[in-house]
Amino acid sequence: MKTYKRCITILADGARADVLRDLVLKGELKEIGNWLAASGSLRDANSTFPSTTGPAYLPYLTGCYPGTCNLPGIRWFDKNCYATNSFSKNRFRSYVGAESFYMNNDLAPDIKTLFELIPRSVNIFSSINRGVSAWGNKTRFSRAWYWYYAHLTDHWSLIDEAAGRKIEEALKEDFEFLFAVFPGVDEFSHLASPTHPRTLEAYRVLDHAVGLIARKLKREGKWEETVIFIVSDHGLSETSRHLPLNQFLERNGIKTLYYPKVFKWGFDAASMVSGNGMAHLYFKNEKGWKGRTAWEQLILRKDRIVEKLLEQPEVDILAAQKEDGTIVVKSKRGEAEISVGAPLGAPNQRVQQAAPLQYHVMTTDPFGYPQLPSEMTNRQSLELTDKTDYPDALMQLAQIFRAGRTGDLVLSATKGHDLRLRHEVHEHKSSHGGLHWEQMKVPLVTNVRLSEGPARSVDVFPTILKLLGRPIPSGIDGKSLLM
Repeated sequence: MKTYKRCITILADGARADVLRDLVLKGELKEIGNWLAASGSLRDANSTFPSTTGPAYLPYLTGCYPGTCNLPGIRWFDKNCYATNSFSKNRFRSYVGAESFYMNNDLAPDIKTLFELIPRSVNIFSSINRGVSAWGNKTRFSRAWYWYYAHLTDHWSLIDEAAGRKIEEALKEDFEFLFAVFPGVDEFSHLASPTHPRTLEAYRVLDHAVGLIARKLKREGKWEETVIFIVSDHGLSETSRHLPLNQFLERNGIKTLYYPKVFKWGFDAASMVSGNGMAHLYFKNEKGWKGRTAWEQLILRKDRIVEKLLEQPEVDILAAQKEDGTIVVKSKRGEAEISVGAPLGAPNQRVQQAAPLQYHVMTTDPFGYPQLPSEMTNRQSLELTDKTDYPDALMQLAQIFRAGRTGDLVLSATKGHDLRLRHEVHEHKSSHGGLHWEQMKVPLVTNVRLSEGPARSVDVFPTILKLLGRPIPSGIDGKSLLM
């Protein structure tokens, strides 16, 4: 197998697999088509849950799911931390804003990033960059200012253009791994739609950058020794209806902590929304805030909050964990249980690749799946659900409950709806974070040939290491895609 001297990974935040593929096949992204897809691979992969910026970067940079990394969302509440020290700076988090600088510290300490495994690494505009050197972190000081200016002006193409220039500049130096974020597609999708002309123009800005980078590599005799990946963290669905989850809880008599109103006392629940198509809900129980509130307790609440949530058209899928560790999944379609054999609250639990995943439909299937085996490997569950409306949902729900910071209830919104409205500037016209395929399917384009069959975003990490001739760490969630 050929090994390469360097890898450039471009994360086109929010790029939908179907939109990018269609643009390439129509000849509207000629640089990506000619330089990458023609000789390599143009395919899709499945992102992770939550399918949202930040947590969904982790599979590419660590080979592990957000649940394994204990970063289960853009926003989270740590019940055990709060129970121990309600003034701790680590009791809750929102990575939308200044707290994004905490992401590197919040990431589970035993997990290694590509920046840590490959010392000569470059980071451009990624907030997850643990292990990158001062030399390699090309946007260490400028990232916040770029984002602030673009947020005020909606001039997100400025950042995409800057990312392309910074990659070209980095090619003058000797690096082995480079990771760059292009945020334009995501931001214009939120402002308008995934197929709005401004959004499609962001794809073309990316395409232009790929052409400039490829030609520079060719001129300098480095093209044949460089592997390039274009990936994304999530897709998006157009949004027409919002459920302000915090208001819904409070209307039902539950005093709730939520961002940005986090300086609050005497609350009984916390609502942490990501994307805005998913949410973690945390509830006080007879032990106070310590420990996860099990399904058996949630369904006995006098306020009937589980039933009331499922009655809302914006709520598609609801999941919680039973005392024995079984994950209960409910929707308006039915109910099922997922079991991976781990007890409730086991810290940083990891389900190994070979561990069986048990799936039992209690009434009718909550995802609308055709009949599945009662026991599968996690790869079999991917293969059997890949072409459905909820690809890889069984493994994704299993992994999210590994995190100690995961909510007692985990919600995935109905396509076309989301779970937050107030305090969202600007109002989202498209959303992500949930389990529906429009949000889970992401492009995977590269100038090398990859194996056939369904893929996950966690699989890119070991693939990159193998292409660079470096060892693959044990205990990761991904599997190499090389033939």
